[in-house]
Amino acid sequence: MADRRHIGIKERTKLFFILLLAVLVVVAGRLIWIQVIQRDFYQSRALEQRLSSLQLESNRGTIYDRSGTELALNNQKHTVVAMPRQITNPAQKSDVLAGILSIDRNLIESRLTRDAVVVYLDRKVEEEVYEELRKLDLNGISFVPETERYYPRGSLASQVLGFAGMDNYGLEGLELSFNNELEGIPGLIQEERDAAGRSIPDGIRDYIAPEEGHDIYLTLDETIQYYAERELKQAMEDHTISGGSLIVMEANTGRILALANQPDFNPNNFSSYDSSYWRNKAVQDSFEPGSIYKIFTAALALEHGYYDMNDIFSDPGHIEVGRERIHSWTREGHGWQNFAEIFKNSSNPGFVQVGLTLEPEEMLEGAYRFNFGRRTGIEFPGESPGQVAPGQFTDIEQATMSFGHGLTTTPLQLAVGASAIANGGYVQKPLLVDRVVSAKGKVVSQNRPEKIRQAISSTTAEEMRELMIAAVERGTGTAARIEGHVIGGKTGTARHYGDQDIYDTSFVGLIPGDDPELVVVSVLYGLEDSVYYASQNVAPLFHRFASSLIQYLDITPKDEGFVGPELDLEFELDFQQEIEIRDYRNQNAHQVASSLRSEGLNVKLIGEGETVRVQIPRPRTVIPEAATVRLYTDDSYQGKKAMVPDLRGMSPHEAEQKAWLYGFRLNGIVSGSLRRQSPAPGKRADLFSSIEVE
Repeated sequence: MADRRHIGIKERTKLFFILLLAVLVVVAGRLIWIQVIQRDFYQSRALEQRLSSLQLESNRGTIYDRSGTELALNNQKHTVVAMPRQITNPAQKSDVLAGILSIDRNLIESRLTRDAVVVYLDRKVEEEVYEELRKLDLNGISFVPETERYYPRGSLASQVLGFAGMDNYGLEGLELSFNNELEGIPGLIQEERDAAGRSIPDGIRDYIAPEEGHDIYLTLDETIQYYAERELKQAMEDHTISGGSLIVMEANTGRILALANQPDFNPNNFSSYDSSYWRNKAVQDSFEPGSIYKIFTAALALEHGYYDMNDIFSDPGHIEVGRERIHSWTREGHGWQNFAEIFKNSSNPGFVQVGLTLEPEEMLEGAYRFNFGRRTGIEFPGESPGQVAPGQFTDIEQATMSFGHGLTTTPLQLAVGASAIANGGYVQKPLLVDRVVSAKGKVVSQNRPEKIRQAISSTTAEEMRELMIAAVERGTGTAARIEGHVIGGKTGTARHYGDQDIYDTSFVGLIPGDDPELVVVSVLYGLEDSVYYASQNVAPLFHRFASSLIQYLDITPKDEGFVGPELDLEFELDFQQEIEIRDYRNQNAHQVASSLRSEGLNVKLIGEGETVRVQIPRPRTVIPEAATVRLYTDDSYQGKKAMVPDLRGMSPHEAEQKAWLYGFRLNGIVSGSLRRQSPAPGKRADLFSSIEVE
């Protein structure tokens, strides 16, 4: 029995030593894992616990105007920090700091008692706060130098510049889109401290210097920007409007000299404003342009050869397209006009006739060529592309688009499109930034003028400039005239949809009109005045602004009095010394076209055939020199409609000529003057159908 008990004790002792050995092996393995295999990891962790790191802000680059005037720069500020391990009486210090920093006392105490080497208390405090704290010399309270973005011109160009936030990161405008160039690379300070947070003498110290951000030079001119904002502010006082935009762009380079909006804001105190004030409406918001778009409808019609300056139109006060009746801006209409006059008088029925003559794809593709419905590529965040012909593109959409309704555009797109009229046919890419320069003065990038595409020929562009000069000299834009200078322009008035009488009015101006250097676009939004036509509000605004602009840039006036372009702007129904159209049916279309052009007429060949099937005007029509003859070489004329002209009061010969001019036949009149006609003036009927008259 004793031997058996002895053997049991021996076995248990053996098991105990085995377990003990296993524990020792595990402990030894763990020590080897920590001290040998994971040595570098735990050594770095220990070092991190002793190291205090502080990131150093880099200096954000300065933004200048084109002449080197500072528009955005940095101010030195101080940030209050605390080292909790050095704070001996956090409750007492919290009371003192709360009275100076205007921060909740409990929040301060929670930070002072945090288990951390360094904590922020208040970022970028005012100078008087810094001086008061510095004089108190509180143990465990220190300061870190930081920079704050400052805009020395206040609200000037605020929606262009945008602003940077507390961490000097760009949040809006160019500060956002060029943040990578402006912000630079932060630096770093590392210092070894003991368990109480005290600096260890001869401890590890590391310093990585920050890299300063690049400077940016804009194309903006501070003075021109000031003039633009001044006029918009005056408009806000003179009219009941929701806001306005004004753009000045160099016609041949695309450089933007002014990009102004109202209402604006002060970026030094951006958080005090609703975010809607931060938007750059000229780039980021679109609107219906109204009659200002007639510039581009007219250019496309001339470019495609559908019309020339002396083609004749009827404006009885309205035109009917499907079930819709489109009115002229004068109840009685403008009567008979040539092409130059429908532009000068901004005739809606006239332009509906022009627009519906174009093929739908020509209308849409032409809009895209002028860069409508597309972003311009400006280096600015959130640019709106606008919208061309949403949904189906029926006759009524094409008709309303011809005078600027049913599509939307930004003021910037209008300036870009108008640049093609000004410079001979090329759409220019808009430039806001001229160059980016490093802190050492090296040019990092340089923007060069860039043609986006050719929208129209130089010949068409020249004709359009003449029309725009005529519109200012004797048309709807006379309020924009400047004595001694040639100004080209076009007004636009668009009513908001709905029951309220709210309008957007606009004006595109060319300075000088005959050889433009500058394109100016001005827009007033949400106008609720009883006087709402662009000729009565935005055209006078342009006059005041352009007068200051011309004086500032020292643009030389004409040596001799300006008499206007050589256009027939005093049109009358006179058929003497004009050309009589013969019957060209079944003849070779190209030979007929060549012969007619030699007689001084404009010819538009339509169709894929070789011989003339039908023609407009009809045979024996007398038309002015340089008017347009349309020759159809296949059946594409079928289903086409034209507006029935107003023949009332005309003699039989006059009425017959005007009916033939539009492609209609005339039935029922023998003598006297016409009293009644069917279809009525302004309706649209099939080409080559009959007009019944009494």
